[in-house]
Amino acid sequence: MPQPGKPSVAGEDFLVRKVQDLERTVKELAAANIFGPMGIKPRKGGINVLGFVNSLREDGTVGVSMDDDGVFVVYDAAGTTPVARFGPLDNSAPGQYGVEVLVGTTWVQIGAQTTTWSTVSGKPDTYPPAAHKHVGADITSGTVPQADGSQYGWTNNVAGTSFYQVWVGNDGGYHFGRNTSSIQYKENVRAHNTDPANVLALQPVIYDRIDGGTNEYGLIAEQVAEHFPELVIWFDGKIDGLRYDLLPVALLDVVRDQENRIRALEGKEPLPARPTVPNVPASGAPAEQPQPLPFDIQETP
Repeated sequence: MPQPGKPSVAGEDFLVRKVQDLERTVKELAAANIFGPMGIKPRKGGINVLGFVNSLREDGTVGVSMDDDGVFVVYDAAGTTPVARFGPLDNSAPGQYGVEVLVGTTWVQIGAQTTTWSTVSGKPDTYPPAAHKHVGADITSGTVPQADGSQYGWTNNVAGTSFYQVWVGNDGGYHFGRNTSSIQYKENVRAHNTDPANVLALQPVIYDRIDGGTNEYGLIAEQVAEHFPELVIWFDGKIDGLRYDLLPVALLDVVRDQENRIRALEGKEPLPARPTVPNVPASGAPAEQPQPLPFDIQETP
């Protein structure tokens, strides 16, 4: 009789056979790889998945998929329309890899897109100006834009009791500025008495402009350069214009000469003598001046 609590020899043999059967079955399953048909292959450190895989949301719609090329695709709420892709950029940049997203109806490569004014969303249709004031720094610093001028200067009077001429410098920035005469802006001041004959040699002319305008009145800068170069304006190494505003200063020497002639006729003492000095090149004249352009002043018939 078998002892209570102890299996019989037949029972022991049965259990041994069952354990052996289980071990054999486990080995067969391991060798057969039951996940193979599903494209899942165990590998050291993880699992490789071959084929197409869908990740479903709780409502059964597709959230993310991966195809057999290794492309991850994210779908919209309906699970039918791709809205983002990770891998080959078939829609935005074929042949390249990265991330692309669907913006409206256009696929855009993330990190390589260029934002243009037309692609900026949410911008207003109009931009009403806000109340503001212009300060002095707006017009006395920086580069003055080379654009059409304002009509304001032609249609409005200037209020105030002090007036300045406005100048545009040709120092590269074309800055606006006022013309100053105070000694606080000057140094190395020397007397300069012009020979009246140099001023009287200047020939006023009537001329037509090549780019339009007829019967204009003035002087020819090249002719002035021969007799009174102090009035000449140089630009880019060439004679360009004249300082017409300095003509009254030059006429002071002419008036002084005429005054002494009158005093001599009236038997009066002449004004104190002031020796004339040679002409000097105008400010901005190049060290080596090029040959001036030829000119012809016709005699009035």
